[in-house]
Amino acid sequence: MRERNVVTDALWSLRPAAASLAPNPMNLANPETTLAFDADEIAFPRTDGRQDDLGLVAKAVVQRARARLESWNRAGASGADVVNGFTEVMDRTVRFLHAAAVVDFTRRNARVNQKCAVLAQGGYGRGELNPFSDIDLLFLYQWKVNPFVESVAEKILYSLWDTGLQIGHAVRSVAECARLAARDFKVKTALLDARFLCGDAELAMEFDRVVETEIVRRNPDRFLKAAVAYNVERHGQYGSSVYLLEPHIKEGEGGLRDLHTALWMARVKFKVRSLREIVQKGVVPESELASVLGSRDFLWKVRNTLHFLTGSHQDQLTFEHQEEVAATLGYHDADERRAVERFLRDYYLHAARVHRFAGLVIERCLEQSSPYRRLGRIFSRRIRPGLRIVGGELIVDDPEMLDDAANVVAVFLESQRHSVEIGSRTREQLAARADRVEAERAAPAVVRPFLDILRGRSRIHETLRTMHDAGVLGALVPEFGQLRCMVIRDFYHIYTVDEHTLRGVMELERLRAGEHRQSSPLLTQVMHEVERPEVLYLAMLLHDIGKGHGHGHSDRGARLAEEAARRMELNDDDVAQVERLVRHHLLMSHVAQHRDIQDDRVIIDFAGHVGNVETLKKLYVITFADMRAVAPNVWNNWRNLLLAELYLRTLELFEKGQFSEEAREARVERVKQRVREAMADREAMRAALETVLATMPASYFLTTPEQSFPHHVELLREFREGEGGLVTSIRHFRDREFSEFTVCSADRPGLFSMIAGVLAAHGMNIVGAQITTSHDGVALDVFRLSHAESTDRVLDDERWQRVRDTLRRVLAGEISVEALVERSQRPSVLSRRTMPNIPTSVTFDLQGSEYYSLIEVSTQDQIGLLFAITNTLYRQGCLIHLAKISTVLHHVYDVFYVTDAFGRKIEDWSRMKGICEAVRQRVDENKN
Repeated sequence: MRERNVVTDALWSLRPAAASLAPNPMNLANPETTLAFDADEIAFPRTDGRQDDLGLVAKAVVQRARARLESWNRAGASGADVVNGFTEVMDRTVRFLHAAAVVDFTRRNARVNQKCAVLAQGGYGRGELNPFSDIDLLFLYQWKVNPFVESVAEKILYSLWDTGLQIGHAVRSVAECARLAARDFKVKTALLDARFLCGDAELAMEFDRVVETEIVRRNPDRFLKAAVAYNVERHGQYGSSVYLLEPHIKEGEGGLRDLHTALWMARVKFKVRSLREIVQKGVVPESELASVLGSRDFLWKVRNTLHFLTGSHQDQLTFEHQEEVAATLGYHDADERRAVERFLRDYYLHAARVHRFAGLVIERCLEQSSPYRRLGRIFSRRIRPGLRIVGGELIVDDPEMLDDAANVVAVFLESQRHSVEIGSRTREQLAARADRVEAERAAPAVVRPFLDILRGRSRIHETLRTMHDAGVLGALVPEFGQLRCMVIRDFYHIYTVDEHTLRGVMELERLRAGEHRQSSPLLTQVMHEVERPEVLYLAMLLHDIGKGHGHGHSDRGARLAEEAARRMELNDDDVAQVERLVRHHLLMSHVAQHRDIQDDRVIIDFAGHVGNVETLKKLYVITFADMRAVAPNVWNNWRNLLLAELYLRTLELFEKGQFSEEAREARVERVKQRVREAMADREAMRAALETVLATMPASYFLTTPEQSFPHHVELLREFREGEGGLVTSIRHFRDREFSEFTVCSADRPGLFSMIAGVLAAHGMNIVGAQITTSHDGVALDVFRLSHAESTDRVLDDERWQRVRDTLRRVLAGEISVEALVERSQRPSVLSRRTMPNIPTSVTFDLQGSEYYSLIEVSTQDQIGLLFAITNTLYRQGCLIHLAKISTVLHHVYDVFYVTDAFGRKIEDWSRMKGICEAVRQRVDENKN
């Protein structure tokens, strides 16, 4: 006869009790699970209870289980199969360890009325363990911690730590759980999810009663309010959008946590424990259940795959993992869409369904908790035949009215006009009529209320988003509808194309509402001057409709936008303006950031593309909204200044009506005369001023802000009168979020590169540079440094003293700038980050300037990049006269205005190609 294994027997003797007395987890495992482990796969061998022995046993079981679960996942198992499988493994492992701990303790000690219960909390309590999820345990005792409780907890925890699992735990009495839950929302939700595993069943039942009386039933309104606040805060922390290009599967909007929050609230409000019970109690329609269960399973499947691929608790679907996850899930390239784009589109559709379902449950919880809602259903207001406002919501009380497509669109218009939300059931009715709108989208009666929405004074963004969620916007404007969940992996947009567009509309509304009056007064003024706002909002809605078919989306989008505008029966001038705005929606940003906007030719050419003042105004505010909608922090004061200067110079040109280049010499002389007048009262500076006016080149007077001349004159005088060979200054413009570092020195080959290298080595973010050399060989180089992400560093006086000292040593030949930059790269945070692989492109432009050749560099952000580029240009015999530096997230786009060593424009194509190739090779070497 086989010898009995007391540990295993103890384990299995506890299983029936554990199963029968366990409170139901809030989110029950999928009953359709079909896969199961073989009997010997998670068998527990004989053990004498020694700690090392238990840890090895648990580790082996977890490793075998993960290996089998990963094979299931690759073979196409559902998300629930893996989640339930791993939960089962951990349940049996914890029960085995508990049984072993009990046996070990009773061998060594008398066991008199020792009570301890082990419960799973959090995701483990819900029965939702993904392969590398944290394991949260609660050890319950009756009155106070005793040797038995300490021994059991210690034995289980040490053994689980040996497996490499991330273990969270708490050791508390039932009363202590209640006290903590009353103070801490997260403790309260963890206890709501708690599930009995093993130990004293009576103690677990007592805990369950306390949860019901002290958490579920006590002050539910306060809990619901806290849950809503938590939800809002969490969404804000993780991007406030379902449609992020790198979504967080658990915590992000549309992630699994949305369902958890909805279920916590439903547990407190309706006393339900599962999604199925929510439907059974009539909280939401039964039609919603199957779809949300499928979407939850999809999210589980994605999360399982991500955990297996990374071997860690990785819940953010970052660029570096998306393609591999898509391949593992069986996606392939098809219909001009890459596999990863098709996968992400499915992800967003499932996440949006989860978010919508959770929102519906939360809405029901809040709606029925307020007596004013019930009164609102008694006292309603009819606003037109078939439409009524009830309890602050717009509802259709005559569904037949929606058989008319014009009425479908009109419902959204009435919602906007009366500033009320559309009721959930009415939204379902509207979504079901989207096909009617599609069939009649060109009918004037259908188009008219849509244009009225765009003419509205408020809630344009909210209304368009509601239409989009219901599928009505895409039915009415199919050019926009095809953008739904579209992913363009360009490494600086963080939203899908449709989400980015709707956020652009929101930014225009915020601008019109005056939210940027303090930071952007000119933009706010121009927005208020815009005529025919429906043209502006339509252009914003259509600006990216050419995406998804390769390069040239602006031209392709302009053709589609013209067709859409004509279908909506706009007049010829409005159609032409929509077409022009879509075609040139990137132009203003490009010119402001990458071209010399002090050059008359640049302004004249830009004005020619824009056409007229009204289009300029609309293009200005669309450029602002487009940039703000790309990602947080893309719009900043520096870009604000550049765009404002381009707008004002172009507006001046339109107002003068003179579209020919002004004589360069005449303009220079006018600037010089204004400088003399501004400094007329500075007698001590007169000689130095005349020297500057006589020796500085014409380009200096055409590109330098006139308020900077007195400061530069002082620096040049100090340099000429001194013997140090180097004069510098740092000026901080805090309100405009940049600082200006000016260097005055004897000119020498490679000077700009040396300064850029020293600044890079000290962590400065250069966003622009102007390089000037006087006729008598004095260099005056001005660097603009952004405060974004490094304000304290840029404003640190001691750091600037180190910068000056280092620059002196570099210029004296005591330090190699190459070695200095190389050393600074090693400890960099940036160099340790996982960066997207943005290919390097280096091109040249011989038409963009009369006097300079332009070299344009597009690549991924990296420490020491500017030095690598400028050092290479120096070694190629180029002089840099102007540098325009732009970084959006990880993407760098720099433009350098260069001449040969003699100051002449380089017009030899073969030489320019060689220079560009040398820069490209150096940049790619710097990446590695």
